[in-house]
Amino acid sequence: MESTTTVEKIVRRELPAAIVYESDHVIAFADHDPINFGHLLIAPVKPYKTFLDLPEAVFLEIHEVARDLYRRLEAKYQPDGIGFMQNNGTYPDFNALDHYHLHIFPRFKGDQFGWKTSELGLQSVEALQASLTDL
Repeated sequence: MESTTTVEKIVRRELPAAIVYESDHVIAFADHDPINFGHLLIAPVKPYKTFLDLPEAVFLEIHEVARDLYRRLEAKYQPDGIGFMQNNGTYPDFNALDHYHLHIFPRFKGDQFGWKTSELGLQSVEALQASLTDL
């Protein structure tokens, strides 16, 4: 039996969500565990798993919605910045919803959200170039 993703349950109104945009192909709603108020997820209505699985029209609509929501978030929250994040990979390690989604969220100085890097440390341009050989 095929599982139903959280996004599909939201689309079918089986789970409550604060929806800010919905069309036949794309839905945007508030993250239930937000980085800041205004943290939204933009997702296809159908359960595409990765960035590469998205049909071109859905990909374009997601980015049109992101641009519109960016403007709306700026106007409402006057943030210091806007963040975007999108994860692909194995469920649940790298994609907790098992369904493509793009995060967009207001950023404020001191909001504690940050980027944690690996133990690689700063790299020379030469080392970075070598790591990209044959890419």
